[in-house]
This record gives sequence, structure tokens and C-alpha cells, in this order.
Amino acid sequence: MIKVFPLKSILFSLTMSVLDSRDDLVYDELQKSDTEKKPLPRDEDLPGMGQYYCLHCDRYFANPTVRDEHFKTKRHKKRLKQMSGPAPHTQLDAELAAGMGMPDNGPTLMSM
Repeated sequence: MIKVFPLKSILFSLTMSVLDSRDDLVYDELQKSDTEKKPLPRDEDLPGMGQYYCLHCDRYFANPTVRDEHFKTKRHKKRLKQMSGPAPHTQLDAELAAGMGMPDNGPTLMSM
């Protein structure tokens, strides 16, 4: 029997995979001190001119009310917990796990 997935669940899983792909960049940004962080520049192409941003979820919002409501959601709280834990995997970790990292030729033999 073929299992049919509703379109909404497929789109949600695609959205979550896109959001999770930037975990290492978001984690690095969270580790910066307050003096290193810059104010958000105005950008007409982003919702709310790019001024209402959730750093943990890497999302822009149209106004502060929507952003504040987002802070109360389960998704945001889960993301806070995830970002406060250990560092996420990086591209280098993935390459090493796949055997694409620096070669390990073993110990060198003594030549006579």
C-alpha cells in the first residue's frame, strides 16, 4: 500500500531542512560578544525593513508584535534549547565523516 503525505507536511519538512542548514552560522553569531554585533541595516527587500529579526531562528518579521508572538512559540523555544547546547556539525565535520578529509597514510616506515 502506498502512503500519501499531505502537501502541508512535505512543505514543512522542506522548510525545516532549509532552516537547519544554517545552524553552524547562527551558532557562531550567537557566540560573538555584544561589542562585535552590529545594528541591523535597513533592507527594503526583507519583511519589516529587516529590523525585526530572531537571531536564534534566523527569521525576519514584519513588525515587533509578530516577532514577540514568535518568541512564545514552541518552535522558537526548541531552537533556543538547541542553540544553547553543543556546537552543531560543520562542513568540515561532514567531510571528515565521509572520508573526504585530509588523508591519513599511517606512520612512515624507516628507510634504510
